[in-house]
Amino acid sequence: MVKIKLYGIAQEIAGKGELDVNFEGPISLKTLIKGISKDDRDTLSKEVQVILVNGRSCIFMEGLDTQIKDGDLVEVLPLLKGG
Repeated sequence: MVKIKLYGIAQEIAGKGELDVNFEGPISLKTLIKGISKDDRDTLSKEVQVILVNGRSCIFMEGLDTQIKDGDLVEVLPLLKGG
């Protein structure tokens, strides 16, 4: 099982703040993110700018091709903007 925590706009797009997802074998982060949007569009991956896997930014791993496996924690955060 993979625990997914969603914050800000990511929570609104997915329709929930926290999900537990079961799947067979490792899957890509991109596939996981597409699967949790509440609509068929790829809105979530376009709106979200920070994705952590076990506390580490996916940018420093394999990006959206990072393989997610059982026991991982994925956190999806919006890019913070200010002025």
